[in-house]
Amino acid sequence: MEEVARFLRETPPFSLLPDAALAAVSRKIQIEYFPAAHNVLIREGAPAQFLYVICRGSVDVVREYEGTPVVLDTLDAGDVFGEVSLIYEQPPIATVRTREEMLAYLLPAAEFYRLRREQLAFSHYFTASKIERLNLALKSHQQHDAAQDLFQLRLRDIVGRGIITVPHTATIREVAAIMAEHNVSSVIITSNPEGIVSDRDLRNRVVAKGLDYNQPITTIMTSPVLSLPDDSLLFEALSFMLERHIHHMPVTVQGKIAGMVTDTDILRQQSNSPMLLPRQLERAHTSGDLRSYTDQVEVATIHLLKSGARVRDIGRVVALAHGALLRRLITNAEAELGAPPCPYAWVVVGSEGRYEQTLRTDQDNGLIYADHAPADADRYFAALATQVVDQLVQCGFPLCTGNIMAINPQWRQPLSVWRGYFHDWLHNPNEEALLQAAIFFDLRKTYGTLEIEPVLRPVIENARQQKIFLARLARTSLRQTPPLGFFRNFVVERDGAERDLIDLKERGTALVVEMARIYALASGVPATNTFARLEMAALEGSISTGLAEELAAAYELISLLRLEHQVALCERSEQPNNRVPISALTTLQQRDLKEAFRTVRKAQKALEFTFQTSMLG
Repeated sequence: MEEVARFLRETPPFSLLPDAALAAVSRKIQIEYFPAAHNVLIREGAPAQFLYVICRGSVDVVREYEGTPVVLDTLDAGDVFGEVSLIYEQPPIATVRTREEMLAYLLPAAEFYRLRREQLAFSHYFTASKIERLNLALKSHQQHDAAQDLFQLRLRDIVGRGIITVPHTATIREVAAIMAEHNVSSVIITSNPEGIVSDRDLRNRVVAKGLDYNQPITTIMTSPVLSLPDDSLLFEALSFMLERHIHHMPVTVQGKIAGMVTDTDILRQQSNSPMLLPRQLERAHTSGDLRSYTDQVEVATIHLLKSGARVRDIGRVVALAHGALLRRLITNAEAELGAPPCPYAWVVVGSEGRYEQTLRTDQDNGLIYADHAPADADRYFAALATQVVDQLVQCGFPLCTGNIMAINPQWRQPLSVWRGYFHDWLHNPNEEALLQAAIFFDLRKTYGTLEIEPVLRPVIENARQQKIFLARLARTSLRQTPPLGFFRNFVVERDGAERDLIDLKERGTALVVEMARIYALASGVPATNTFARLEMAALEGSISTGLAEELAAAYELISLLRLEHQVALCERSEQPNNRVPISALTTLQQRDLKEAFRTVRKAQKALEFTFQTSMLG
């Protein structure tokens, strides 16, 4: 009985049951052996009397088309069948035949119906869509170290009602007196539009500059006011404030300001919160301090993971934290080298360009400067790039093995040259061009005054018209497939140091990233983030909404398992990698990973059909 319970605990939907219900079900299970080539269920035969759970072996789901039997699916250990016949109390719609000897656990129909009545999660599993099942799997793998954290609490849980307002006709002196009287660190100024003044504004904009206290408060207020609704998650508020460098933020109820939240309010909820990072960066003065900052970003990443954060949200917070570091390094370099000779933009590509970097990886960056720059401009930018890249190395970001860095003159060029790069990749899609396109179509500006979007975006949007380019990019992306064999088992390395390993990046996340990029380019979508690309491409109709949602859920699940593996290596003081031993995954994780890989494989088939890659020469 204990063996049955252990197996079911790792098998959806029984894994969704409380312990007591699982123990009761285990006592009702019947164990039965079936020989190879045996019809367990027959199409149009008697309705199923059991829910079948495969313990060992496999079955084919077969239907005849024009007299020819066609295998619709192959099920193996951990899969269930018979539920459709049970739910509708109708004959099976397909024949289920054992492919090999099979040992199965049989749940009687009466017990199946009872569980569906009494256990909502169990019942929902059988009516859920593919996307919902993937999300259920994802939820089961997320970790939670605390009952309440940034990903459960909402602003209304920590913000008291009530706010101090002051008319726009008040003077700075009057506002300061009101703030002291009410012991508040900020007030709202009732003007059109509204403004906000904080104690930080009084220090930095009045006292530090010797401003006349009798000046109107409108001379120092911040307007327009940035706010969030009270049902926003603390994590959303954290990201919002971190990205915009604000410390006080009004909270609204039905569009009206009803309270105020500060970064300190949020910090009280989580001692390891990424909100601490800007303060640490502000106090960093030496190379050692900056390296310590990047170490703390990784600590915060691990904390976010163990607090139950989604990988997509972790990636955004990490990108913001790394972006702040990069801006600090660049401004330090400018201070040493002098003002730049012309406007420029520092850009990042790869996972950082997609807001999807988690733990530290190698550098992927470039530099774009204005056309008609002074003759010696590149000498300045070469020196700046060298200093910034060297500092990034000292902070723990290795040099790019492919030399995709601003220290490489090829990726440190005027804007018109970069425009030419994109034009050539689109119109001459040879192997090298496709490789570069796959990297640089994830480009994102992180620093600088040069406006690159008005010049580069029209060129990138033109990709939707370049059918040959898109087809070849799709064909290139299909060279790698998910690690699933014909019998739904993992395909792993069998020899040497890589034995029994699966590369979750090369055979998993990278495949989704590539498909999302292609669909986005085909839709004229400017987003670089994989989740945003899938969502926006679905809105444009280049990929079905259902498949886009399934692919996003599969990407999140594979990314989560990959990050958990990397964090485990970090905690053992080992170098993070993407190669996960199958033996390190639980039975449930293996099953859910197979389901995610099947989704990726299905999406690849759809991509192949959509872009007609088989028609290419």
